[in-house]
Parts: sequence; structure tokens; C-alpha cells
Amino acid sequence: MKKIFFRILVIICGMSFLFPLAASASDHEKTLGVGGGFATHNHAGFGKLFFQYSFVPLVRISPEIGYVFRHDNTTGFEASIDCHFPFRVAKGFKFYPLAGITFNTWSTQGENHQLRGGFDIGGGFDLYLTQSLKLSLQGKYSAMKETGGGFFDLGIGYIF
Repeated sequence: MKKIFFRILVIICGMSFLFPLAASASDHEKTLGVGGGFATHNHAGFGKLFFQYSFVPLVRISPEIGYVFRHDNTTGFEASIDCHFPFRVAKGFKFYPLAGITFNTWSTQGENHQLRGGFDIGGGFDLYLTQSLKLSLQGKYSAMKETGGGFFDLGIGYIF
């Protein structure tokens, strides 16, 4: 099932490059931001850095890295590359479903780190405060062996 999901994700993201690129400059939005929220695997807070690039109007790629703070002697790092499919709901407000791949490593005191890979699925909202500033609310589930869990966060990003 994971192989099928991964193939579908690759096809969707790959096909987006075939869309006409004769879009206006505003369609190629780039955002750099920070976020924070709650991770369900160890029931702790986390912080992240993210970058988003919309190379066509309805598809953007969003790599991110994050650190999950220690709780019950468990801490972790996560890195994801997600594809967002944003569409406008109202002026200054967008909704997006997301799908992607993720890697994380969790450690407890006295135990070795183990890198695991999996898939992300979820969604979020963007609220454009100005032409160069937006707030994001996002929730996603990272499906992976033994360490799967949800990540729910609020972020702020600078659009350039």
C-alpha cells in the first residue's frame, strides 16, 4: 500500500511540472517561515522551519525540518517534503490538502537513534495578512512503522 501511495504522489507532483508555466509572477510564490505546535507521538511541543514554493498556481512544494521537544525521555527530529494543493476559498484565505514523504528519528535516553521513513497526509489553511506575510494552520499525520503520529502547528511566513 505504501508503494502505491508513493507512486501516486510522485505522479501528481511530477505531472504538475507539465502545466503551462506562463503564469504571472505572483503565481510563483516563495515563503520562508517558522512554526510550532504539538506532536502526538510523544505528546510534546515541536518547532519547525519551512520553505514553500508555488511553481504553478495550484501546486506548491514544501520542505520542512523540525525538532520535537523532550517528553517522557523521548525527543525527535523530523524532515518532510510535502506537496500542497492550495485553492482560494475567499480573498486572503486559502485551503490546501497535502501529501508527502517524511523521515524522522526518535530517541530515548540510553537508546540509539533510528531513522524511519513514511508518508504524510493532511491539510491546512493560509491566511494572508499582507502581501508579504501569512499565517498557516496545518495538521498532518505521518504514517510510519512504530513512530507514526500527528503534527498540528501554527506558522508564520514571509512571502518574497
